[in-house]
Amino acid sequence: MHHVSIAIALATLSIGGLAQATPFEPATIPQQAEAAGHLDADALRATQLFAALGGQTAFDAPIAKLPDELRPLAAPLLRSLRGISFWRASDHGALYVETRDGHALTALLAKAPVKPGTPVDGIATYTVDEAAIPHNVHHHHDHAAMQHDHGFLGAYGDTLVLADSYDSLAQSLRVLAGRAPNLAGSRSVTTRVRSGVFVFVTIGDNLLGQVSKSSHSKLMQLGAKSIVLDVGETAGVVTANAHAELTTADALAKAKSIVEGMRAMASLSDEPGAKKILDGVSVSTNGLALEITGHWAVADVKALIEHAHEHHDK
Repeated sequence: MHHVSIAIALATLSIGGLAQATPFEPATIPQQAEAAGHLDADALRATQLFAALGGQTAFDAPIAKLPDELRPLAAPLLRSLRGISFWRASDHGALYVETRDGHALTALLAKAPVKPGTPVDGIATYTVDEAAIPHNVHHHHDHAAMQHDHGFLGAYGDTLVLADSYDSLAQSLRVLAGRAPNLAGSRSVTTRVRSGVFVFVTIGDNLLGQVSKSSHSKLMQLGAKSIVLDVGETAGVVTANAHAELTTADALAKAKSIVEGMRAMASLSDEPGAKKILDGVSVSTNGLALEITGHWAVADVKALIEHAHEHHDK
């Protein structure tokens, strides 16, 4: 998505508070979505991993980076976060910031650097105010590029929607209002989430077909029908799972061979903790499905994340 930096900022600031878990809800996603995902903020807050990474204190820090006038409005809203969802279809899509405080959301939009847009079935919409975009961001001056680069915003109840096109915003708001077909019951995209999961991503065959045509990766060129990724934690053990449905037995065998080859190459890494991470990974097949699963102790995941941050900051 282009210029939905405000969405990224909100997503980054979005962990805090405690309440009932809010898993992925297909009924909030437009039927034409080719990929969708969800971060269950409530489930994440309840994990040992969240506590190990600093909990509320660590995730409150970015609030200080917001403009002075937005900080007191954004803080209570973001601490009431239930989850973050996204969907993608072709070249467009949207991100949802799902909260428990519609009043705080309304107050934030009233003060945010946005301009009123064209309503969707009576629901107010907004565009990002160009004057509020940092000067170091490159701007396009022709109308078509400006239209594409704008961020489009709207809210339905206690859910903020951020999209990269007006059509994506309109589709999202109509589905949230129950006025358009949704992804529930779809056969083109897998929407079933395992219990205990706080991150869920599903990609259907239409989008995977587009990716395989343009990808230089041999693995992606094999033409998977679907890919589902999820991350969860149970009893202090973090589990990450990737499930890919292949089209033929030959494609499955090639995919397994490529993954095993990648594991062998990674095992030669001199990065600290690499062997421990690899030891927790298993690769298996079931029918035409390739399953890659990792199980790691919270302490090992914490060390890996901290090492990655240190490496990134250098």
